[in-house]
Amino acid sequence: MFDDTQDKIRAVIFDIGGVVVKSPFIAISQYEREHGLPANYINVALSKNGADGVFQQYERGEISHERFIDQWTDELNDVDANNRAYRRYLERRKLDVRMALPEKTQINGGVVFARMMEIAKSPNECIVDLIRWLRRNGYRVAALTNNFKNDATSGKMRDDFFGPLFDEFVESTVVGLRKPDPRFYIHACNKLEVRPSEVVFLDDITANLRAADALGMTAVAVNIGREDEAAEAVKKIVRSRGFFSPKI
Repeated sequence: MFDDTQDKIRAVIFDIGGVVVKSPFIAISQYEREHGLPANYINVALSKNGADGVFQQYERGEISHERFIDQWTDELNDVDANNRAYRRYLERRKLDVRMALPEKTQINGGVVFARMMEIAKSPNECIVDLIRWLRRNGYRVAALTNNFKNDATSGKMRDDFFGPLFDEFVESTVVGLRKPDPRFYIHACNKLEVRPSEVVFLDDITANLRAADALGMTAVAVNIGREDEAAEAVKKIVRSRGFFSPKI
């Protein structure tokens, strides 16, 4: 039942990769399968160092592309550290920690990154349609993206596709912050001139959704292949709690 003490929704904030465009995790999973790596091995490797990882530094615009590729390749092939992180991942998921893990890897960070960026050129049309529907009905919309200075969502695609789509396009490489840092979310809210409690937030990463929820945003998870369900969930929220009544 709708709680009339809740703030009315005035804006919706969207992640880009895995939400507005196809998920880079699709490309990572394909690479893992092609090279006989355990599922999510690369994802675990790139996140094992938290905010201090090379991938995360690149998202904040702190290092060059060349340095990123070199250091990320080294990080992805640090088998001892990656296997320790992966066993912790298996324990958290209550999976078989006895499974055989690689003794040596030759992961090409440049190839993985290029594939991630290539798939990010393909929009999720149901989410694009949702953004246009929201704007027609008076809602402010923003992108809040952990991106890179030369990725597929920068430059021409940003100017030609994302520019007209959003009221605000908030980038980690420009702001110097990245999700799930609460300051990054607040920055986006300030750009939209709304409170977090007046925002619906869409993302495909659990940690990012938890951070939004902790700030008082209404968080909506977007799952690969089920993007249409997320779009319908947002419409349902807007119809019940929206400041503007949808006319179309």
